[in-house]
Amino acid sequence: MQDSGRRRARLILILGIVLALFAGAGTFFYASSAQTATAPVIPTTPVLVAAREIPAKTTITAADVKLQDFNVDAKPAAALADAKEAIGKITVTSISVGEPLLPSKFSDPKNPTFVVIPANFIGPDGNYVANTPNFRAMSITVPDANAVGGSVQPGDVVDVLYAVNIDPTKYFDKPRLTQTPDISARIILEKVQILARTVSVYTIRVDAETAERLAYLQASGGTLSFLLRAPKDERATGTKGQTGPGVFTAFKILIPEKVPTPAAAPAQ
Repeated sequence: MQDSGRRRARLILILGIVLALFAGAGTFFYASSAQTATAPVIPTTPVLVAAREIPAKTTITAADVKLQDFNVDAKPAAALADAKEAIGKITVTSISVGEPLLPSKFSDPKNPTFVVIPANFIGPDGNYVANTPNFRAMSITVPDANAVGGSVQPGDVVDVLYAVNIDPTKYFDKPRLTQTPDISARIILEKVQILARTVSVYTIRVDAETAERLAYLQASGGTLSFLLRAPKDERATGTKGQTGPGVFTAFKILIPEKVPTPAAAPAQ
């Protein structure tokens, strides 16, 4: 009888332990499901951010940006969400990796910021396309009288005219007998875009070699003038330069000639 009672007591104890385990597991799963059900869902929204460091005065390319989820409450109000709104724009300040792109980071179309490398020479990956010239931004001084009365503004396209007084004996060891000191004028650059202007100092874009030549011309005397092009006028001038004889012939300017001294009247 004692063995039977002991077995019964053990069964009751084991059954109690099993029931306690089931009750604990049930309580745990209930609490977990309740916590999951009541956990708040934080809403997010895609925001356009910098995929890499973007310096100032840079044309945005597809490789420079990416979409990243932001908490709705943390999203800057003016942040862009479409890459098309940024690609091709010019930055006025640097943008760090992961920083949201805002319209205030871009150049104002009414007051554009220039870039040294034109956008058409930059590929979608942000790298320069093959055979891109060594572009440089360069400033030259052109007084208002030689810059269409000072009406040339950033964004305008001009031809650059250079006029200088040339003495052949200064540049050639054996000048031809027909060569003589005179003024020579020539359009030396065509379809040059004005990038910026400060009074009579204009910033233009040229390749490195042309920059050296312009520096020489500015330092050697002569005058630079701007010829303003009409919008969308892509025609080449086709001119070859002008100097005295050609100018006189084209405009039918008469060349003064010496006349014989009148003979003295005979003495009376």
